[in-house]
Amino acid sequence: GKLLRMAKMFGKKVVMHCHASRFKDFYSEQSENGKKHIVDTLNKADVLIALSESWKEWFVSIGIEASKIVVLHNITANPQVRPECKVQDNKVHLLFMGELGRRKGVFDIIRGLAKHRDELEGKLEFRIGGNTNEDKLMQEIEEGGLKNIVKFEGWVAGEKKIDLLNWADLFILPSFNEGLPISILEAMSYKMPVISTPVGGIPEVVKEGINGAIVNPGNEEEIFLAIKKYVDDRTLLTRHGEESCKMVQTYLPDYVMGNLKKTYYKLI
Repeated sequence: GKLLRMAKMFGKKVVMHCHASRFKDFYSEQSENGKKHIVDTLNKADVLIALSESWKEWFVSIGIEASKIVVLHNITANPQVRPECKVQDNKVHLLFMGELGRRKGVFDIIRGLAKHRDELEGKLEFRIGGNTNEDKLMQEIEEGGLKNIVKFEGWVAGEKKIDLLNWADLFILPSFNEGLPISILEAMSYKMPVISTPVGGIPEVVKEGINGAIVNPGNEEEIFLAIKKYVDDRTLLTRHGEESCKMVQTYLPDYVMGNLKKTYYKLI
């Protein structure tokens, strides 16, 4: 707020990017005066960049001028296709990448799989990339009898991340709150269906029965059933993966950078 006011004092144009997944929670926790201060501060910006149409609608609902809001999609890198990373083992390859905590839902996946372990043995391989709570994760894998199904990769980045994205057939991120996760967009660019939740901007890119499945946060049975649907019908992996690839095109660098340039050029 102080930086914005200082910039306006010197006659500068101000562009604010709001990418915080918990901004709605932050706003709702404030007093009425605090909420008014947030709205007044945001309205002082010349442009407020939101990640999705749903976020734009929410900002308008709290009193931000619609004319100030520009929807600019999160940018995701162009995919680096590596056919040698594909493994033909008659298993569905499921991937999670994110923080290993309650918010991202990784333990809900583990518990859902553990309840139906026998149905998935030999049909599914689930790899997890992430950090924090590693000991708890390994304990739940052990207690759930999932050593033959689940593999923890540790924190993944760079070449290892690209290899995993090429290895995977299906991506899962059953979060409790989000903006619009880059990991989902990355998975879509690698032609993966996505299993996720109806939070933040996710429903704008993950469409039930079209390029993925929507489950309720924390619902272990729904998570399992969504995974099982792809295990039982492999043709869905290809069909929904192709749809993901089509839908993610407006999030790739050339498209997003073109829109960002237009936004800045209008201001100057």
